[in-house]
Amino acid sequence: MKPHIVWISCDQLRADWLGIGGHPVVMTPHIDELAYEGVRFQAAMSECPTCVPARRIMMTGRNPYGVNMNKNRESQPFSEGPKLAELLARAGYQTFAAGKLHTSPKRNRIGFEEVQLNEEGRVDHIGWKDDYERFLDDNGWSHVRYTHGLGNNQYGARIDPLPERLTSTHWTAQKAMEFIERRDPTRPFFLHLSFDKPHPPLTPPQSYYDLYRDAVMPEPVVGEWTESKLPSRVRFMRLRHNYEQWREHPLMVQQTLKGYAALITHIDSMIGVFLGTLREHKLLDDTLIVFTSDHGDNLFDHGTFAKGDFFRGSASIPFIVRPPRPRGEADRFARGKTDRESPVALMDVMPTLLDACGIPIPESVSGTSLLPLLGREATGTFRPYTCGVCGTVYAVSDGATKYIWYSEDDLEFLFDVREDPNDCRDLAGDSAYREALETQRGRLLAWLEEHGDPHAAAGRLQPIAYDWRLDEAHATTSWNNRGRH
Repeated sequence: MKPHIVWISCDQLRADWLGIGGHPVVMTPHIDELAYEGVRFQAAMSECPTCVPARRIMMTGRNPYGVNMNKNRESQPFSEGPKLAELLARAGYQTFAAGKLHTSPKRNRIGFEEVQLNEEGRVDHIGWKDDYERFLDDNGWSHVRYTHGLGNNQYGARIDPLPERLTSTHWTAQKAMEFIERRDPTRPFFLHLSFDKPHPPLTPPQSYYDLYRDAVMPEPVVGEWTESKLPSRVRFMRLRHNYEQWREHPLMVQQTLKGYAALITHIDSMIGVFLGTLREHKLLDDTLIVFTSDHGDNLFDHGTFAKGDFFRGSASIPFIVRPPRPRGEADRFARGKTDRESPVALMDVMPTLLDACGIPIPESVSGTSLLPLLGREATGTFRPYTCGVCGTVYAVSDGATKYIWYSEDDLEFLFDVREDPNDCRDLAGDSAYREALETQRGRLLAWLEEHGDPHAAAGRLQPIAYDWRLDEAHATTSWNNRGRH
């Protein structure tokens, strides 16, 4: 019998902000339980850590070159070719998505038979509304949705002006539960539950913020290299987000971190309610569940913000696969296992789900099925490394070391991700790591040459100048959650 499939995704959730991810304060019991019942891939990386390309990678199984995008380009039409929901629908699955898709045009269902959409206020034209905003209209609350006053990429925390039952997190989970209750019982289903949080604005409900009101959040980390080797992009992000002011107001930093934690726990609670719905309908044991995020958030680490690079906060993502529980036969799947080495990436979502359903994986897919790694006795070998690119920043990870190249500055970084998971000690100049540095650089060079990237020329990495216009950069609210086309 084909398994049911539930793929839960968050927006801008970093891997180490889960209980199971080692955070000493954040409470995520339901997400942790998924990890206890399956396999958690600790070395997972977003190979293009920003919203639009990351989601296209997940939906197509292609790398950044395959989706022809290495930074946010919201108006670029969605890639042609086989897509995850499309293939599952052809194989007889009832397909449904609730929450954020971030496609172009906005109502492109990318193969889903039905979508309940939340695009965070982005519009295609005047008068266009997503399903969540129409829901708020129907309940008489759309006029207060943005009265928290925070921009869509702005830091700081405010209490959500909406009642908890009307928040996007609650609405998204509610739509998923409604689907379960009215699904076609004669078909297997594929449900994509896509939360738009904890992406800023950090506006948790009052009750969830109160959970952390008296907590002391761990301070952001600062790498040794920040005093002498600061990339231009990091300088730009500091100016864009007014870093000097944040440094003078540590209480505001604490409030921001508490707001982020509260949004995560709110998501976790709604996941718990959703899992209860599966259990009540006797579907939980027959369902394969994947939990991911499109990318993370630097959250002041190293004095930088948001995403778009390959430091831990931005690029390290939760990736949990909880297999179904077989009935009447021996359980061949691992439970409570942590894979610390496999350099898993977002392009592996699609081939894993197709493989679990017995559907052939298209040749266009760059990723690899994780199914062989889910057994009690894992068989086969995973790819030795994963490469990534986001704008001017490139990276290679093999699960042991991570190499980052800022191409415009020709700055190389090497981190031992096992001994130094927070990227605080740059080893690029350490003679003891020279072989590792050269190996990772060579892997990146080969990847760029394979895809015709102009940053590879004459057998060497080729820097290309980029003007960040630092003399003109200034703090901004990055407002785009009202009337953004």
